[in-house]
Amino acid sequence: MADILGNDVEKDELYKNEIPYRIVRNMAKMYWPNRYNEELAKYGLVLVKPEALITGKIKEIFSILQAEGYELIYYVCKNIGAVRTSEMWKFSWLNSSMEHILINQKLFSMCDSLILILRSQCLCGKSTCEMLTKLKGSAFESKREPYQIRWKIKPINYVLNYVHTSDDSSDFLREVGILLDWDELIQAFEAMVSNHIKSYPSIEVKTILPSQDYTLIKWLNKIYYKTEISNIPAPDKIYIRENIQALKNSTCQKMTFNFLCVLCKYNLIQWDFETIVIVSSNII
Repeated sequence: MADILGNDVEKDELYKNEIPYRIVRNMAKMYWPNRYNEELAKYGLVLVKPEALITGKIKEIFSILQAEGYELIYYVCKNIGAVRTSEMWKFSWLNSSMEHILINQKLFSMCDSLILILRSQCLCGKSTCEMLTKLKGSAFESKREPYQIRWKIKPINYVLNYVHTSDDSSDFLREVGILLDWDELIQAFEAMVSNHIKSYPSIEVKTILPSQDYTLIKWLNKIYYKTEISNIPAPDKIYIRENIQALKNSTCQKMTFNFLCVLCKYNLIQWDFETIVIVSSNII
């Protein structure tokens, strides 16, 4: 349950022994000794994910945030990597499939993400985290509303949905502690207490527009060809062929963790953007 300042009492109890949460919570109390809760409620985290940088969606996302009056206080562009990714979502992924966890680890290792700390001066009884989460929109298309980021910039699929936000101030403390290194945390807090507003940056990235050739059949055919010309033991070669045929025959068939492991074992796939798109569209 969240209080009026966006703190979740149950999450505070869950996170109390988490090192990233403890570090940032103590830093926040050091920087705001008298108005800790009130100041914390002004700030929110937006994580602009790799697929947004790769497909050139940064300007559109910035435009929406600016139009809603969110001030940029601090940002850094960095590779999140597999370990931070697992730590970020370890509680929400307790019941997730191994395929879902794997594809997210590969996504956040493939390319940089953009970490933004934003501030709102108009809280209207809600924390900035709560308002940003509402603005983000649901991962489920049927639950999105026209003013939301994921309505205006349609995600590629359920996994590749462009942005993540901290749901509340408790998540903000924990996730900032995971994503930022010690020196970056100091810089972020110095920026927050100084009230210095930054201009939204011009991020130059090599965009890769999703190709119409990103189809499951074409991707599977390439794997089948590599399998046939590779020195792979007969049992594994048969296993690969059977899985390829099953995926071709039925749209209900999904890729399994074991199948992906075998493909990786024999270097039959590269974790490039095409593979990320195809696999994330065809897992549970």
